[in-house]
Amino acid sequence: MSVLVYTESDKGILKKAAFEAASYGRAIADSTGTPLTAITFNVSDTSKLGHYGVDKVLNIESVDEFNAFIYADAIKQAAEKEGTKLVVLSSTTDSLYLAPLVSVGLNAGYASNVVALPVSTSPFQVKRTAL
Repeated sequence: MSVLVYTESDKGILKKAAFEAASYGRAIADSTGTPLTAITFNVSDTSKLGHYGVDKVLNIESVDEFNAFIYADAIKQAAEKEGTKLVVLSSTTDSLYLAPLVSVGLNAGYASNVVALPVSTSPFQVKRTAL
């Protein structure tokens, strides 16, 4: 089992949201005693993710432009391959397109607008904003 985090990039460079998501994923991985795996697309240098606690990086060479269906399918496949029980995505516009597709593909629950670390991991409970 592992925690999988989608680390967003633009033109081969990781966005700030990628590092925030990686840090959040690291905290959850630490609390559950599992490794943290990051998935990213077309990134030229993934070494910075190690500074944010990422144990393993899956860098997918894919289409040049963001495509929610292609990215969601790749995230789904990575989650299945890694035995992931939790997928973390940031709250960016791209992730808002991706998250429901990943959730449906994995037949999993989806919590949007999470603003704090989980209160509990069994059962999984998070604090989130509404409206």
